[in-house]
Amino acid sequence: MLFNTRIALAEDYDLSPSQIDEYQNNGHILLRNVIPESEVPELRTAVLRTHEALKDEEEDFQKAFRITQNLWEINDTVRAHVLSKRYAGIAAKLLGCRDVRIYHDLTFFKEGLGKGKPTPWHQDGHYWPLDTEKCITLWVPLIDCPVDMGPMSFVSGSHLSRDAEHLPISDESDEYIRNLVETENLSVAPAQHMNAGDATFHSCWTYHAAASNTTERTRIAFAIAYYDADATIPLQPPTNERRAANLARWFPGAVPGGPAATEKNPACSFSP
Repeated sequence: MLFNTRIALAEDYDLSPSQIDEYQNNGHILLRNVIPESEVPELRTAVLRTHEALKDEEEDFQKAFRITQNLWEINDTVRAHVLSKRYAGIAAKLLGCRDVRIYHDLTFFKEGLGKGKPTPWHQDGHYWPLDTEKCITLWVPLIDCPVDMGPMSFVSGSHLSRDAEHLPISDESDEYIRNLVETENLSVAPAQHMNAGDATFHSCWTYHAAASNTTERTRIAFAIAYYDADATIPLQPPTNERRAANLARWFPGAVPGGPAATEKNPACSFSP
């Protein structure tokens, strides 16, 4: 299915070889002006309206953040961004694959005045029901996001580990990863100020966390999760309940060993 997108969203992002190396070595990278400045206000409005429309499906993760998912299915502006060649091109180049598919999109709203609690250290891979290591998430604030609003910190190089794979996001995962950082002397890349439209990209295996939001404003962030377009569904059954639920929800009709490609996972046609 083809969708019309703005010219700005079809323009290639100038990604250097050193930036690709940085991502592949560290498992994360911060890139500036990923969303063109001209596009941010309309996307922010669309995300806020669509999040509200999906309010009945909102999930609250331990008061750390509120999410809704797959906004692209019901809003044309969000769809234009989620399926844009600009963002997909970055993801594909960082992963080193010919093209990427959409896993899902989601909002990350963290309340201000300290109500948005710290996001525990965790590995997203606990939730991903795919047989590939080439998985990545774009995370972008839609308002300027100073450090005290709770942008993400990462453990560099942790994408090469599966040590916390068995743990969902929780106080337990936080304690476990903090202990790994201390005992193995791992390198933590602290959160940085992000302007609206800047984006981090991180592997689903990279340890990451976020501090509480102590500003007066709600942190309004949006994320798109991608994976290698040639990925398959694992032959073995899911190893935890959340993977099983995500397999059923995001890959309807997919079979073990078959392509991870359903109507919910369009390829972004990055390749010419």
